[in-house]
Amino acid sequence: MNDTLYYSTHDSALGKLLLVAGNRGMRYVALLKPSEDVNAHLDAKFSTPPKLTLLELDGFFSSAAKAIDRYLEGEGARLRLPYDLAEGTALQRAVWIEIARIPHGETISYTTLAERVGFPRAVRAVASACGANPVPLVIPCHRVVAKDGTLGGFSLGGLQIKEKLLKLEGQREEETVAA
Repeated sequence: MNDTLYYSTHDSALGKLLLVAGNRGMRYVALLKPSEDVNAHLDAKFSTPPKLTLLELDGFFSSAAKAIDRYLEGEGARLRLPYDLAEGTALQRAVWIEIARIPHGETISYTTLAERVGFPRAVRAVASACGANPVPLVIPCHRVVAKDGTLGGFSLGGLQIKEKLLKLEGQREEETVAA
């Protein structure tokens, strides 16, 4: 089967985002490094079978880009973009669907997430599924933290971006500089 995916980049408040979608919704979101080549990134991500056709199509993402900007400016409580979880194991998809249910401005622990998907002893597997989330921001895995409140990891640009998103949603206090 030859599947067609469309892609574009978007200069956001976080940096340059790579957006990839199919006909059913968003399939991949990544934060590119400043000097990173888009085509090299796409080749690395989508080089394994099945063979995919990747077409650059900027206009396809205009509403998604606007929604992302509104969210990052604090105007949108949740990114309501369609997504397509075509990849991933059954456990990963269950985790991603449960993460999508976490309300804006709330966090849960990896342990609680494991319990919610019916695998209370598989906390590490659930944390790995969070890290494999193909559409961070759309499926807000930044809302999942360690049981002790520490951040854990974040695939979209690291812990600084996770911290920034949690601050945006009111879950972390702004850093204060001592005089």
